[in-house]
Amino acid sequence: MAIFITNTLTKQAEELTLDKAKPVKLYVCGITPYDHAHIGHGRVYVTFDVFLRLLQHEGYTVTYVRNVTDIDDKLINKAMQRGDATQFAAVAQEYYTSFIQAMDKLGCKHPTSEPRVTGCVAGIITFIEGLINAGHAYQIDNDVYFDINSLPTYGKLSGRDSESLQAGARIDIDTRKRHPGDFALWKGNNEHVFWDSPWGKGRPGWHIECSVMAQQELGQTIDIHGGGMDLIFPHHENEIAQSEALHKQPFARYWMHNAFININKEKMSKSLGNSVSLNDLFAKTDPMVVRFYYLQHQYRNPIDFCFEDLSAAETAYKKIIAHYGGTHPAQALEQDEIIQSMLDALHYDLNTPKFFGILFEHIGRARTDVAFGQAVKHILQQVLGLSLQPLPEAACEITPEINALLSQREQARQAKNWALADALRDELLAKGYKIQDRKA
Repeated sequence: MAIFITNTLTKQAEELTLDKAKPVKLYVCGITPYDHAHIGHGRVYVTFDVFLRLLQHEGYTVTYVRNVTDIDDKLINKAMQRGDATQFAAVAQEYYTSFIQAMDKLGCKHPTSEPRVTGCVAGIITFIEGLINAGHAYQIDNDVYFDINSLPTYGKLSGRDSESLQAGARIDIDTRKRHPGDFALWKGNNEHVFWDSPWGKGRPGWHIECSVMAQQELGQTIDIHGGGMDLIFPHHENEIAQSEALHKQPFARYWMHNAFININKEKMSKSLGNSVSLNDLFAKTDPMVVRFYYLQHQYRNPIDFCFEDLSAAETAYKKIIAHYGGTHPAQALEQDEIIQSMLDALHYDLNTPKFFGILFEHIGRARTDVAFGQAVKHILQQVLGLSLQPLPEAACEITPEINALLSQREQARQAKNWALADALRDELLAKGYKIQDRKA
């Protein structure tokens, strides 16, 4: 069954042409662990977890690589706040552990490998030397920069060109550089001594790391590269420039990016002070509800986060559990028109909202069609990664309104008006009350 994604490089929905005889090479940019993961991180990795699961469901073997940026300005600053810049590795490990715990709670599969920048420095130095020798990079003091004008195709992912970069350059740009858009491959640093290199003590720049780790783990050309839309420029643009300048072949065949999460109509960002950590969110909401909340939105559309919508997602997720949590998983999918339409939605650019729209339109069918219920549960668990385990129930107040609905439903049952009884049960479920009928 064909899978289509919107390729950021071509700006078009394209069918993935992949060879099932070979592992699919999937690279997703990972975190810089200088703080606890936030809900934006959660969206990225849930998105690509579903994509991974869909590929595996279609019979592909996937080599999934997700890097860890364990040396960075933010990590150094955090270590300095604690009194010693050289302790950046301990800071990175602390927050990486927190990140993995959050991903586990969200039901995300572990990548095949998670290379770290600090384990690839020798390869990064060799890569930079190759760029210098090929005329694509130059040294200034202890720093090395990539020359964007040396690559005519620079800007093809983001649509930016060197002239727009020149016009948009900051006033305090480093005037030593040949072009304001030239970016650092190696950052000389004698104050906090890091690694030896042909250019002196220092450390890698941000962008070079992914080019090298992708090459070391997956080869010179990978199949699919993913991440958040905030990485399109400059990070992914610069990855392409470095890799294609050195190897003279495409860096990635397909590029896939998910949209932002907004808070109060503004892009969520730690720098803006409006981020919501996953740990704080999990203290209030079950992680599976958070995962379902993400999947109610197509991955390329922004999410305007609010707790009211999260509460509504919990109600809807409870309804799914009530209908599909008790069936037994199927070994093979039931192939019928509704099941196919649900799978078609997932296969065309991970349209999870359409999937759930079809599901809720036919949600009651599982009561009378066991095979259908088994098939849907299989997709929900194995492809969408939803556990369907009952959520912990908080003590709830039975209000006069709920009492009235319970009374009406009991009267409908006694009158054997099963359609009305079912409708009232669904209404109660939508309000957060699950009804367990006693057997006669």
